[in-house]
This record gives sequence, structure tokens and C-alpha cells, in this order.
Amino acid sequence: MQLFVRGGTVLLLLGDIITFIAALVVTLFVRYQEVPSKMIIDQHLTPFIFLFILWAVVFLIAGFYDRSLLLARKEIPLKVLKVQSINILLAAAFFFIFPVGIEPKTNLVIYLIISSLGIAFWRLYIFPMLVADKSLNVLLIGDSAEVDGVVDVFESNPHFQNVRTYVLGKEYMQSESYLRSSLLTVLAGHQINIIVADMQNPTVECLTRDFYATVFTNQDIQFFELTEMYEKLHHRIPPESVEEMWFLKNVTTQPHYAYDFLKRIIDVVGALVLFIPCIVIFPIVFVAIKLQDGGSIFYISTRTGQYNRPMNIFKFRTMTGMDSGETLDTTHVVTKLGRILRKTRIDELPQLWNVLRGDLSFIGPRPELPARARVYAEEVPYYNMRHLIKPGLSGWAQINNFEVPRGEVDVKRTKDKLAFDLYYLKHRSIVLDIEVALKTIGTILGRTGT
Repeated sequence: MQLFVRGGTVLLLLGDIITFIAALVVTLFVRYQEVPSKMIIDQHLTPFIFLFILWAVVFLIAGFYDRSLLLARKEIPLKVLKVQSINILLAAAFFFIFPVGIEPKTNLVIYLIISSLGIAFWRLYIFPMLVADKSLNVLLIGDSAEVDGVVDVFESNPHFQNVRTYVLGKEYMQSESYLRSSLLTVLAGHQINIIVADMQNPTVECLTRDFYATVFTNQDIQFFELTEMYEKLHHRIPPESVEEMWFLKNVTTQPHYAYDFLKRIIDVVGALVLFIPCIVIFPIVFVAIKLQDGGSIFYISTRTGQYNRPMNIFKFRTMTGMDSGETLDTTHVVTKLGRILRKTRIDELPQLWNVLRGDLSFIGPRPELPARARVYAEEVPYYNMRHLIKPGLSGWAQINNFEVPRGEVDVKRTKDKLAFDLYYLKHRSIVLDIEVALKTIGTILGRTGT
């Protein structure tokens, strides 16, 4: 059953790679007007293997493997053409820098057309057929915002167009017996494939034995707890569904030695490498800020770091004034130069020093001002749990939810942001960090987000 995104994403990636290879063979056939020999294929395939991997990374940055999986059909051809144009330019640069004994100038033009058509056809027609299972009937049982969130995904995401949902909601929670009889009625009247139940609801929890009997007498039915399904579909963990036992099961304060060590190596090496272009960028920014208003070049602010320890972070000043870590609401105005620095993320570059010092990592929850952190700790349950890990320049919340609070206290949006922070806390790994990093690069290059 190809229901969730991760399996579909792997299939999508494999299909892209196979299409890349097939397009190369077709290109050679068109170019030389004959079936290419094994020698010619091998001669071209060897250098192109590196390019295939590079192109897949570009696809990832461009959002082709987003967890929502499918682009709107009408957007696919144009987006494929744009991204493949970038890939061909990268290929041309590769062959210019690394001569490999072939001159694919004409081949690259032909390949651009054939590969673009191939990728578009694969994604528009073949892939949907491969993942289009029989119609699925999903029964959701519960009365909460998370139930509505799951229903919204099933009804609005084109990947789930073959899913029909049935909901036993608030009106069915009158009593355990009424809910049980309603459950049996739905099971008898519809061929249910998946049951999603809110086991945190006491009335629903009383039906545990009924779920057990149903699933183990009908092997075609799968059972999911609501929180598990919500996490799979939304890639976040609602704070409302979190309690002490959740942290005991899913989060440990014991260090992940291999992960922590490798992540620190990546942080140090990455910061040193990025400091190289800063040798040119920093003097230009220094002069630009001084010419603008003669004010301070750097903005130094106290933030809440790992284990709630205060730290000072460094940025280029982009506003008309400065705030201390005790500021709840910001009233300063962003300067014209500041808007450019923020849009290009150049204002963040001085934080590379924080990364080298170990205050920040490249990837992690964004650090908050201490005054606001104290407010959120009082208003948002388990807010301080996000401080168990080192904060970062970019994080899971930033690439999934651009409407993060900025410039003022906002408890509601902070709860939403915490849902992503908790997901990262549970699933943090080098692979997830790479995904965040690549999506961040895509955001910067696309000049999206805030």
C-alpha cells in the first residue's frame, strides 16, 4: 500500500535516476542516428553518473521530493524544464572544468529536451499509476483538531485522491456503547481499510478490545493511533498530544555520541569554508552600513541556548536600533540596506562565529530572546524541551512553517512552531539535517520565506 510519502519519495527518486539514464541513451541514439554501442554508452555513462547524483540533489533543493510529494499537474512541465535547464548548465560547467574525453556540447542541448520530456512524462503519468492503489476507505474516530488535520490532508492532497474518509466525531462520543455500535455499523456497511483512532480520548480508548478484535479478524484493516498518523502526514507533533510519557518514550537526554561528534565536525568544517567568501563580503557590508547611517555594524543579542543557557549571537545590524534580550516587542524599523541583507541572509553570516564557538549548530531550533522564552515557557506546555538540543541557524520549523513569530510575543504561532521543534527533537539525524540544509539553500536561492 503506497500511502505515505517516504516510500513514494524513494520510488520517485529511483524513477528520476532511471529516466536520466534512459534519456542519455535516447540522446546518443538521436545524436548519432544509430543504436549506441556498449562502448559509447559506457564512455558517456561514467562521467554522467556523478551528474545524475548532482541533479537529484538539485531536484531535492527545488522541492521535487517535498513530503507533500506531488506538484500540481499543471506546474510540472514548466518546473521540470526550469530545473533541468539549471542541471544542464551545471553539466556544461562540469565538462569544462573536468575534461573527460568527450565533447557533449550538442548532446547536452538534445539531452535537455529529451530528459525534460521524460521526467515530465514519468511524473505526470507513470508514477501516479504505480502508486495508485485500490480505493482506500479510512475511518477516523475522535473529536480533536488533529482529526480535522488528518481529514484535511486526505481530502485536499492529490496524492490521496483515491482515499475516502469516514469520521466518528463529537456526535458519536455520547457514550462508549453508542460509539461501539456506530463503529460496528460503519465496519459492516463499508469496506474499511484503515482505522485511525484518538486513543487519548477516554471514550475511544474504551474500544481498544474492539479494535484488537477487528484488526486481527480482518487482515485487510490497518490500525493507527491518531498521533502517529498526524505525525506521518504533517511531519510535526502537536504539543496538545504530548505528555511526560511521550518524552520518556521518544526523547532521551543521553548524548548521541556518533551523531553529535559528526555534526560538530560538519559545523566546524562548514563554518571555516563559508568564512572564505566572507573575506570579500564582510568589508563591503561594513562600508555599506557605515555609509547608510554611521551606526553600529554588528547587532549583538542575548538568546536562550542549549539547556537554557544564555548566549550572545552576532548579526549585521539591519534595523534602526538595538534590542536587548529582555525585549518582548520590537518597534525598530528595518533599513533599506537591512531588507537586502535579510532577503539574501547575509545578515546571518556573522553567526558563523557562533557556530565555530559551539553556541550554535547549522541545524537546530532557532534560539529565542530570553524574555520571550520565559513567557512561552509559562504559556506553552513543554516549551523548554526544545532547549535540550543546540539551537541552529536554520531548523525544521523554518523550512516547514514560514509563519514563525517575529518581532513580538505570539503564543499561538509559537505553539505551531514547537510542533515542528518536537518533531526534530524526536527524529534528529544527519539525514534529517541534510534535508533541512538543502531546503534552506533552496529557500535562499528562491528568495522565499521571511
